[in-house]
Amino acid sequence: MNIKFDLNITQTQKLIMTQEMRQSIEILQLTATELNGLIETEIMENPVLEFNEVSIKEVVPINEEGESLKGELVKEEAAQEQAPREEIQWDEYFHSLENSDFRGQTQSSADSDDEYGFEKFTAQEKTLNEYLHFQFKMLEKNLTSSEILIGEYLIDCIDDNGYLVIDRDYIKNILAVNEESIEKMIVIIQGFDPSGVGCRNIEECLLIQLRQIGYDDEEVFIKIVKNHLIDLADNQFKRIAEDTGLTIEDVYEFKEVIKTLEPKPGREFSCSERVSYVIPDGIIEIVDDELVVKINEVSAPRLRINNYYKGLLKNPDKNDKTRLYLEKKLDSAAFLIRSIEQRRSTIKKVITAIAESQHRFFFEGGGDLRPLTLKTIAEMIDVHESTVSRAVRGKYIQTPKGTFALKFFFKRGYTQGQEDRSSDAIKGYIKELIDQEDKRKPLSDQKLSELLQQQNLDVARRTVAKYREALSIQPSSKRKEYR
Repeated sequence: MNIKFDLNITQTQKLIMTQEMRQSIEILQLTATELNGLIETEIMENPVLEFNEVSIKEVVPINEEGESLKGELVKEEAAQEQAPREEIQWDEYFHSLENSDFRGQTQSSADSDDEYGFEKFTAQEKTLNEYLHFQFKMLEKNLTSSEILIGEYLIDCIDDNGYLVIDRDYIKNILAVNEESIEKMIVIIQGFDPSGVGCRNIEECLLIQLRQIGYDDEEVFIKIVKNHLIDLADNQFKRIAEDTGLTIEDVYEFKEVIKTLEPKPGREFSCSERVSYVIPDGIIEIVDDELVVKINEVSAPRLRINNYYKGLLKNPDKNDKTRLYLEKKLDSAAFLIRSIEQRRSTIKKVITAIAESQHRFFFEGGGDLRPLTLKTIAEMIDVHESTVSRAVRGKYIQTPKGTFALKFFFKRGYTQGQEDRSSDAIKGYIKELIDQEDKRKPLSDQKLSELLQQQNLDVARRTVAKYREALSIQPSSKRKEYR
C-alpha cells in the first residue's frame, strides 16, 4: 500500500453564513412583540442606541386593477436633533431637588383619599376559582372547620375546565381527614354553578348536568352515559337500543339532549382570561378607490445612534479602551438599525405584493381570495421563497375587512374553467352541499368529491375529508338523523 501526502489547490463555491447574516434572518422572522422586546433589551445594554424622534410613514397606493402606483414618503419631524450633551453637575442637581417642595407635593397627593382617577374604577372579571370560593363562603356557617379546610383545598384543585384534578387518597393523606368528609365536600361543590363543575371525568360531568335537568331517576340513560358514550358519539343507535331496550328514536333523542350539555363547565371563565392581542405590522386602507399600504411604526420603532456618543468617539482625548468600547457598541447598533430597516422593507414589499394579488378581496368581499403561494410572492419581489416564509411568520395586517395574519392570504388553488378557486372557496362549496343534504342520507366524502367534479373542480376524496375536518363537520356516519 502506497500512502503519501499531497498538497492540492481546488476551487469550490459554498455559502458561509456569518453571525450578522444569522442575526438578520432571526430579526426578519420575529413578531412585532418579540422585536419590541429585543429593541428594549438592546437599548438597555447598548448606551449608544436611542429611539428616533423622526416619524417616517411609507404609503404605497394600489388601484382597483391591482397595480402599484408611485410610492410616497411622508416625513414628519417631531423635534430637532439634540446637540451633544454637556457634562452634568450632579451636586447642583441633587441640591436643587432637596430645596424644592416637589417631593412633598407628590407624596401628599398620592396619599390623599380625595383624589380620584380612572385606575380606581377599573374592573376585572371573576375567575372560576374566585366564583367557586364566593359560593362556598355562603355555606361556611353550616360547616365545620375541617370541612371548610377540605372544601377550600378542593376548589383550589379544580382546573380551568372545571375538573377536579387531584386524587382522593392524596387529599386524605395530606389533610389527614376521612373519606366521608372528602366525598361530602365534593358533592357540595358539584352542586355549585356552573353545572358540572367539580367532576372528575367526562361521564361524571354529564351525569351531574343530567341529574340537574331531571334525568336522575332514569337508570337506562345513566347506563348509556357510563357504558355507551363512545357508541353514542359514533351514532351506533342500534347497538345501544339492543342493549338498553330503548327504541332507536329514543336513543337519538337522548343524544340530542347530550349535545346541549357542556363538557367543559369552566370554559366560559377561562376564555375571557385568555384573550390575545396582536400588533399589526402593516395597514391596508382604501382611499379614493385605491389600496394604500402603510407600515405600522408601532410594530418596529425606528432607532438611531446617540449624538453624544458620536461626539465622544471623535474626541481625541479619549483613551484607547474607551474608543474600542464605543466602536464595538457603535458597530452593534449600526447593524441592528440596518437589520430592522431591512426587515421593514421586506415586510412592506410582501404586503404590497399581497395587496396587488388579492385586491379583489378588499374591494368585493371576504369570499373572493385568489389562489396564492409563497413562491408567487417571492417571484414578484425577487427574493427567495424562504425569505417570504420568514417575513409572514407571526405577522398581521390591518385591513378594512378586519385584522388578518399574512398567512391567511396564501391559499391553495383549483382550476374551474378559465378561473381559479382558492381552498376557502372549495370549503364554502362543501359546507353549502352539506347544509342542503338530506340528513337521513348524508353525503359521503366520495359523493361530495363527485359533486364538486360536476362543477369542474377536481378535488380528491382525501382533500374533501381534510377540508370537512377543517370546517369541524363530522363524517356522514355521524351526521345521520333518524327523523
